[in-house]
Amino acid sequence: MSEQGIDFDELYEQMKEEQLDQSERPAIWGGEFPADRLNDFLNAWQTHLNAMPYRIWEHVSHIEFADAPAQPEFLQRADIFGEGGHLSLRRDIDRWLWHYIGTQANPMPNTTFNVVDFWVTHPNCQLRRYAESVVLWGKREEGAPHWSDNRVAAANLNYPLNTNGRVHLHFWRYTERGQTVFVWYRALSDKPV
Repeated sequence: MSEQGIDFDELYEQMKEEQLDQSERPAIWGGEFPADRLNDFLNAWQTHLNAMPYRIWEHVSHIEFADAPAQPEFLQRADIFGEGGHLSLRRDIDRWLWHYIGTQANPMPNTTFNVVDFWVTHPNCQLRRYAESVVLWGKREEGAPHWSDNRVAAANLNYPLNTNGRVHLHFWRYTERGQTVFVWYRALSDKPV
């Protein structure tokens, strides 16, 4: 947008550039499984997890960045992400709902978790991808071992990044017809996009 107003031709050209062709489509899978099979599910994803080094575990009482959840029985949500993909889990009473968006190079894990491939059920979906970045909560006090923010007291903001500056989350936002349908968290860094 400029002082003269919105340039719709420019916006249209930008939208055309962001449209993905068939070869750029990410792998998108999802499904559900019983709550007592969380460890089995994470073990089935073990080979994929190496390319997803960032892990956020949201428990009933706290949030943490760690390799594995400290108290899996109290886990409510998880986001495991990196350049290789983004695996998101959400507890729904006695089951886990999950979805993954990532590289086509990663084969679907060989699991018994009734995996649904998005592209099989939505073959004509046309996605657009936008690279974006946000600044995360908190600040590091001088001499403090980790980040802190009094607005999210239950969160252990020990970001897995050694920086005294602000922490940025970089992600790809996928849209269909102007609506955000998927988000792939890709990296944490001390630099904006």
